[in-house]
Amino acid sequence: MSKVFFKHGNAAIGVSDELEKLVNQLLDANPIIKRTMQDAVEEIYQDAYRQWPVRVEPPKSSQSMMMSEVSKLRREGKSDSQAYAIAKSMQDRGKFQPGDASQAKKSDKSQDSKNKLERGIIIDGPDIVAFVRNTAPYAWAIKTGQYTLNNLAYGTRTSNQLLWSPMRKAGNRLVKELADELIKQSKK
Repeated sequence: MSKVFFKHGNAAIGVSDELEKLVNQLLDANPIIKRTMQDAVEEIYQDAYRQWPVRVEPPKSSQSMMMSEVSKLRREGKSDSQAYAIAKSMQDRGKFQPGDASQAKKSDKSQDSKNKLERGIIIDGPDIVAFVRNTAPYAWAIKTGQYTLNNLAYGTRTSNQLLWSPMRKAGNRLVKELADELIKQSKK
């Protein structure tokens, strides 16, 4: 985990190198907690980064490609009827093949929220909390689109599916592993 923050209320600030060292030493004191937290956070981060949607240009249909050709021919000086006849002939011969959704290109409107994912540790009073978050202010509103290339259902909120739900599961897994380890140690 790379970043350590101190949280008070709604504000969080980065900590000094010395405090970061102290937090790491504290986590080193119980390697089970540290390993489990690191593994869970890294797994969630990698999965979220791999599946985070990126705004793409929707693939063009053959009809829109034909109309683009009509516009091009008009700019070249053809009359409306000539341009349409030429473009229609090209369409009939199979010149305009619809785009493949898997080959969609990144949109110029993309704000690159995928690269705003981060992971780390927050000191919140007596608690030490591992996190994965997206620092884009609109991250909560991102939904899986029609041409999104990930495994999420159309219209689902990305942060809920890739960050919140996995973190809750990881927390439950951490508690179970710690309980199992404590039981194992008490039997010795």
